[in-house]
Amino acid sequence: MKKYLWTSLLSASLMALSGCSSSSGSSSVSTLETVTGETSEASSAEASAESTTAETVVYDYVHGKDGYYNIADEMTEFEMMPQQYGDCWLHAAAASMETNIFKKIGSYTPIDPLHLLDIVYINDKDEGFIVKENIDPKDNGGWQWMVTETLSRGFDDLTLDSSVILDTADREAIKENIRTRGAVAIGVYDVTSDKKGWFGPYRTLNYTIDDMFDHDVTIIGYDDHFPKEYFKEPAAEDGAWITYNSNECSGGNYFYVSYCAPLQYAISHSVTDKYSEVLSYDAGNEQDRYIRTGDKTTTANVFHKAGKLAAVGTYNDFDTQNITIEVYSADLRELLYKQDAVLGHHGYHTIELDAPLEVSDFAVAITYEKGAPVEGEDIDYVNTDYKTVSESGQSFVRTDNPDGTAGEWQDLTDSGIREALNIDFEPGNCCIKALLAK
Repeated sequence: MKKYLWTSLLSASLMALSGCSSSSGSSSVSTLETVTGETSEASSAEASAESTTAETVVYDYVHGKDGYYNIADEMTEFEMMPQQYGDCWLHAAAASMETNIFKKIGSYTPIDPLHLLDIVYINDKDEGFIVKENIDPKDNGGWQWMVTETLSRGFDDLTLDSSVILDTADREAIKENIRTRGAVAIGVYDVTSDKKGWFGPYRTLNYTIDDMFDHDVTIIGYDDHFPKEYFKEPAAEDGAWITYNSNECSGGNYFYVSYCAPLQYAISHSVTDKYSEVLSYDAGNEQDRYIRTGDKTTTANVFHKAGKLAAVGTYNDFDTQNITIEVYSADLRELLYKQDAVLGHHGYHTIELDAPLEVSDFAVAITYEKGAPVEGEDIDYVNTDYKTVSESGQSFVRTDNPDGTAGEWQDLTDSGIREALNIDFEPGNCCIKALLAK
């Protein structure tokens, strides 16, 4: 099982989360300037300074078609916005979602990062991520999984319907996601200026530090042949991720991150406007919490809402696992629908029903092959609280019989549930969402 890299980092120090603010003194180069090679006065000065120490380098590189892709080449209206606060993580998430929408419908739909900030942090709520008193949410920073956990419950007319957690060492998988799903948000180490450079018209970054990150950028393309000599810290091979970096711009700019630089995570977001409402009890799956009752584990959420059930959402804490979706009456006795599915990646999934179902009072149950995700307990971070609220009658686990036949349903708020499940934490609600059609 792969743990979320940012969760393990946060357990050591929340100060490592992404959220560096844009500096008014930072050099910048616009998208047009990057393409044409015309640098601003500030960047020209820095490039000149760089060239005095590397006078033999000729910056005449022009990419070819082989091993090259850039979403901005086809999505010409893509707007690379500069951050003004510690919200690089939301700029990266917004760019991932915007490019995903473009891949689906062929047009640009802007998503405001500060609006996402309001949804994640500021809206009145009793569970989820809550900024502590006297902390400014704009400068608090955050991480991509917060976006998944919050926006998968729906926002405006959209729903985040999947988040793919990618292996940072799997270069081809990241490329495939960029080409097919859209931009990929990544964590990089961007705090020391001696790792960054202006090499001709290209803003570049390479580093060897592999145990921390302080900034989020978004991979919008790649160039396998980008010269290794263009990086201030020497790179072992050619090639770079073409990224949108919100804190290096007055209007946004490309940022070439060497293939050699260790990424701290990579996640691809997908959004849709298919659904009218997301029914959900969980605040998220913040620390890969899951429960097991045997070879397979069945959990269920009971909902009281009329509509047409079109899809079911859940998390997968493993690379892949098989599941079975069942829809029951609210008393968990009458089976109304059944469908098998495969959770093919680590992250959040939405599974469309083969046949949408009219429901009112109903329950959605999922049988997991490897483990059933639950929200887990409250977490006290440095500046932010992760809070959960569970009520009786919402979430259940089925304790099947030794012969594999269905057993009794047990409410996850029952006293003694930890001992019954042989776990060392309070499980909270099941991570099962019911998505209603428009």
